[in-house]
Amino acid sequence: MKKTRSLKLVVAVLLIISLILTACGEKEFTENEKSSRDDKYGGTLITAGLLSDPGSFNPITSSEHSEIAGIVLESLTDFNPETLKIEPELAKSWEVSNDGLEWTFYLRENVKWHDGEPFSADDIIFTYDIIYDENIPNSAKDGMIIGGEKIKVVKVDDYTVKLILPQPYAPLLSQLDGFVILPKHKLYQIWKEGKFNQSWGIDTKVSEIVGTGPYKFVDYKVGERLVFERNPYYWKKDQEGNQLPYIDRVVRQIAGSRETQVLKFEKGETHVVGIKNSDYSRMKVMEDEKNFTLYDAGPTWFKSLISFNQNPNNPNLKEEPWKYKWFTNVHFRRAAAYAVDRETIINQVYAGFGQPDFNAVSAPNKRFLNPNVRKYPYDLAKAREELKQGGFSWNNQGQLIDQDGRVVEFTFVTNAGNELSEANLNIIANGWKELGMVVHATPIDFSKLVRQLTSEYTWDSFFLYFNGSPEPNSGSNVWKSSGNLHMWNPKQKEPATQWEARIDELFLKAATTSNYEERKKYYDQWQEIIAEQVPVIFTAVPDAIYGVRNTLKNVSSNALGGVLWNLEELYLEK
Repeated sequence: MKKTRSLKLVVAVLLIISLILTACGEKEFTENEKSSRDDKYGGTLITAGLLSDPGSFNPITSSEHSEIAGIVLESLTDFNPETLKIEPELAKSWEVSNDGLEWTFYLRENVKWHDGEPFSADDIIFTYDIIYDENIPNSAKDGMIIGGEKIKVVKVDDYTVKLILPQPYAPLLSQLDGFVILPKHKLYQIWKEGKFNQSWGIDTKVSEIVGTGPYKFVDYKVGERLVFERNPYYWKKDQEGNQLPYIDRVVRQIAGSRETQVLKFEKGETHVVGIKNSDYSRMKVMEDEKNFTLYDAGPTWFKSLISFNQNPNNPNLKEEPWKYKWFTNVHFRRAAAYAVDRETIINQVYAGFGQPDFNAVSAPNKRFLNPNVRKYPYDLAKAREELKQGGFSWNNQGQLIDQDGRVVEFTFVTNAGNELSEANLNIIANGWKELGMVVHATPIDFSKLVRQLTSEYTWDSFFLYFNGSPEPNSGSNVWKSSGNLHMWNPKQKEPATQWEARIDELFLKAATTSNYEERKKYYDQWQEIIAEQVPVIFTAVPDAIYGVRNTLKNVSSNALGGVLWNLEELYLEK
């Protein structure tokens, strides 16, 4: 503004000029604001994040990660990977009764399915009918069975539902995140005809697969790509009140291999790629030339771990009963933990991008991580002391022997074809060999490994990666003695040890109180017990590293959500 340009002008003229210039300034600002807003809309985001074709688009019956959850289908709640807090999604708000048994969810009233049909409480009721149907195999039901009983779902009105629980259940809001809501108007008749298990297969017309999410599914070419277009009915708006999402189309190419994913990104064909830590240095020097930025999102939520078979039902024990004595000896397990060279794993496998791991909770999970658990840094002297305390010694050839003079010899397996797993396997085995153990490090077919772990129980020891979760209760199937994935001794009718019984008790208490401090106290104790008893040995955590084209804006990276977690808020520079 130029109000004081000439002091010789009369007041009237000054006022007129001032008003004219002010009006012009306001018009220019409004047009700039509109231009800035419009510049965010449009464009096609291309990724090559898929290694193979989906087996199904049915998020309930598929055993794979759903490729349409989040982008096409939504849940009542949403987990923010930056704040680690639960936020409203299809439910705009909720309240819980004083006894923790009745949860009332108030639904958004302006939500439409991609075909224009209104979303309502009937869709919530229908989705629960689906997962509780005994004829529909699904894992979603596991998180919605509380104390062995189903949740009672009651429609209050078109936009209000009540979930009535058999007992208080603190992790409910976390369980609802990812529990996608299905369109009753599309699937009800199919369900009544007993055909739900066959619905939404890869041969389904994509126009039949509708959701409420930011993008609608518009095309699928086998072996090539999945294509999504902006949902014109989407309910979410940005801070200025503009409708989201900004980007018009999202193309997810099927790359076939990680090498192809990186190659496509380097050629400028895609906007985003997850890269191996070992590629960081090579790609870092390309940033300016190829117009991208590498993001180190910090430690991943994955857990890389080792376990020894403590299952008394292992059929191999008929011929090798001594292995049960070794693996149930806590001093043996602690010695094995001290002999894991985590720094070598970080440097050789993760190219220096990682950190040692000693904890049952994922490293980024600051809400529940207990940093004060017992730790096992690489120390062969301490490992030998533990072995001596456990009754082991060494023969004249330097081989580790038990109290009966038997050489400690066992098989150590991982999934073949995963170069990270195989590299870990060899480094860990070398550490144990330094203690005089005879270790047969053997990568095997993944399906065979799964059978050994879940039904045959014929393994000695393994190394594997597992997903971590912000909510510890999500891993109850691993940590509770009755759990199917309680790897070292699954499906116990009664806890085999006092410490396992204590963990069962802690998980029950943590699940039935809503007070964060109380829950944290229970989960702290659980982590301490695991660190003392070492039924599993944690190794090292790699960083999550992403390459992002500089034309993609509003990117915020984190190890849990990656760089596309806020997809609807991203936009492409024009």
